[in-house]
Amino acid sequence: MSLIVAAAWLFVTVQLAAVAYRAIFAVAYLLRGTGERDLPTETQSRRFAVLIPAHDEELLIREVIASIRASDYPQDCLDIYVIADNCKDSTADLVRAAGEQVAERNDPENPGKGQALDWMLRRTDLSAIDAVAIFDADNLVDPAFFQIMNAELARGGRCLQGYYGIANPNDSVMTRLLAVTYVMKNLLFNGGKAVLGLSPILMGTGMVFVRDVIERVGWQAMSIGEDLEQTFCLHEAGERIRFVPKALARAQEATTLRQAYPQRQRWATGRRVLYSRARRAITIGIRERSLSTVDLAIDLFMPPYSKLMNWSVASLIVAIFLFPYSPWLLGATALVFAYQLAELMAALWLMKADSRFLAPLLFAPIFLLWKAGIDLLAAVGHRRNEWARTARTPHATDATAQAPENDDSRSSSADRNTPDKH
Repeated sequence: MSLIVAAAWLFVTVQLAAVAYRAIFAVAYLLRGTGERDLPTETQSRRFAVLIPAHDEELLIREVIASIRASDYPQDCLDIYVIADNCKDSTADLVRAAGEQVAERNDPENPGKGQALDWMLRRTDLSAIDAVAIFDADNLVDPAFFQIMNAELARGGRCLQGYYGIANPNDSVMTRLLAVTYVMKNLLFNGGKAVLGLSPILMGTGMVFVRDVIERVGWQAMSIGEDLEQTFCLHEAGERIRFVPKALARAQEATTLRQAYPQRQRWATGRRVLYSRARRAITIGIRERSLSTVDLAIDLFMPPYSKLMNWSVASLIVAIFLFPYSPWLLGATALVFAYQLAELMAALWLMKADSRFLAPLLFAPIFLLWKAGIDLLAAVGHRRNEWARTARTPHATDATAQAPENDDSRSSSADRNTPDKH
């Protein structure tokens, strides 16, 4: 029994470390916001090359282009390039009909978002642009995105990550539940990192890089977790990522567990393939006394919100069984569980969530069980290197997003309206 108690304590200690790590950033954000400054009254309008990798995206490609063209930014400073990557539909034709540039890549033996970005950057003349922005084909880009990013570039930003929001929070109980976790990740985690001067991990969309970063580093990430891998590539090249929470790009979330499975399985395995790189980063960071390097590695090892909650529930059950042998174990496990509930409540408060976002919490146990199965499959390497496309549906005309308001980074809206189908 003593060995079982020791193993349980070790497992709970890992969870305590995880919630302590998250709590540092959550408290920093809640106390200080992101410390963002107002936009300058006058600044040079930098020229952006906007890259959009697209694989069979005829359903949504016109909407992301329209949202970019609706930006509050000089349109002659936005050059849109769609990468029609191994498309078998009318994606390329629709882009041409919209008057934008499209490059068709046909390489079925070497598919992938990272491969498409590398291919496009190698064949594009960037000499006339100042920065590269990258979005996914299912995105809706906020009108102020480029204005805000332009201001950050003026302040010396080189690698920028915007707020990764959800475009369809009201589509289902699942999307409403996920909308809460988006606020936790963007504000309570990355927002806290911004307060403390640490770099977030790239989130795959809403990213901006100054031209010389692209020329020097390029896009090196070819794994299934390309955004995580590119973060390490940039860090190793001496670059740091700045989180810009007011620059909003919203992505369409899956509305059902079946629709979400390929994406979530890809994300779970994408982290695991980079664990060896993260272990090396910890060693290097300790040797060089680099807090940012160590933090980057720890971030990758951090269990996602759903996994940590699953661990906590399992630990609570074990702790109740072991209570006669180790009463303090139950207290420690309860503390981990209580913090996660408190963080969830903080996110709901930041969202100014109404009853629509409370009822879906009843769906959480089903989602957690489903996610536990995905994590188990990822642990044994199931489909580790396989990419699967997430099914799309048209953007709702009443699309809303969870994002900070422009007047106060700590006051977020749970229901920020966007124009009808740009």
